[in-house]
Amino acid sequence: MIARTKYLDELKANIDNEFIKVITGVRRSGKSVLMKQIRDVIKHRADVTDEQIIYINFESLMFSDLANDFKVFYQYLVEKVNSKNKHYFFFDEIQLANDWQKVVNSLRVDFDCDIYLTGSNASILSGELATRLSGRYVQIQVFPFSFKEYLQVRQLAQSVSTTNMETALHDYMMYGAMPSVITTTTDTSQQLKFLSDIFDSIMLRDVSIRSSAKQVFLLRLIVLYLYDATSSEISVTTLQKRLQGSGFNISTTLLREYLSLIESAFLFYRVDQTQLRGKQRLRAGAKYYSVDNGLWQSQVENNNSNLGNRLEAIVAVELLRRGYALKYGNVDKSEIDFVAIKNGKIAYFQVAYRLPENSDREIENLLKIADNHSKTLILGVDEGISDIKGIAIVSAAKWLLSSE
Repeated sequence: MIARTKYLDELKANIDNEFIKVITGVRRSGKSVLMKQIRDVIKHRADVTDEQIIYINFESLMFSDLANDFKVFYQYLVEKVNSKNKHYFFFDEIQLANDWQKVVNSLRVDFDCDIYLTGSNASILSGELATRLSGRYVQIQVFPFSFKEYLQVRQLAQSVSTTNMETALHDYMMYGAMPSVITTTTDTSQQLKFLSDIFDSIMLRDVSIRSSAKQVFLLRLIVLYLYDATSSEISVTTLQKRLQGSGFNISTTLLREYLSLIESAFLFYRVDQTQLRGKQRLRAGAKYYSVDNGLWQSQVENNNSNLGNRLEAIVAVELLRRGYALKYGNVDKSEIDFVAIKNGKIAYFQVAYRLPENSDREIENLLKIADNHSKTLILGVDEGISDIKGIAIVSAAKWLLSSE
């Protein structure tokens, strides 16, 4: 497993401070490996003994008694703590432990300790934890491998020929980069099997188990609709009508709950609309992007169509990986794919797999924005063009491998 330097450096910077470190992300994205890596960093310090490190993986049956009763969980830890020393607690998949928030908060209050958590559901950052620990935790969100990490695993140099780079990008767009999959096999049929298993695990263990109605088939159908609507605006009402057309009568309240659960499992990221001109009326819809195209590919047959949509999903996740807040917008009925905001700065992005014969069509949306913020068109293939009318043109491979 490659060292995920970006995440590891962020964790290292927070060792021994007052904040609880919360590592989140979709199931099988590498959270547990990252936790073990930071544990080993601390373990190898000269001033830390093995007894000061306590690691629990709640997916193991060894700790089922602790998961079922928070008082048993807390007492187990108390018996292992020597009050004279600082202790380092590592709790993997903490959301599986009942009332774990009470234990974590009590540890923080009662002992000199440094606490690290992983969770495959965004709900661990809501409710009691958020209330009790407001301002006392730092979130490290882990994504599947970036394209740069993907090339490292595939042992491909970033200087390979344009043809080989575009082949690698195509595979990345089709089969994604879930760490547990691409480090295991290069066989695409095996990859799809593993990805399908991961998808099923996410749906059963991170989505349907938390739903009030537990209609697994309906939840899966909603996910398939979201895949189908990638890059398109979709509203709850539109989705409701589509489900009704398939024979499912579902209220908008329950549908919103299901969409929230799907988002909380990090299976999709929702991008909302923003206002690009004063008093512009915003529509009720949003866009949804898959966290990994391989999970998407595992649920559809022969999904080789519309590479532009798949590329747009990759760009969305990469922007999130780089720490941007994402929106989309409209100017004079022309859509801006991404309005990306970080540290108070705005950047606009359009995404297309290739330039059409009339290249102005792909940049006219960006040209309509009357400000001086960065504007970029990202293309799936390298057209050998770097600028059109002041708009930066960059190949997806080059952009994905850039530092920003």
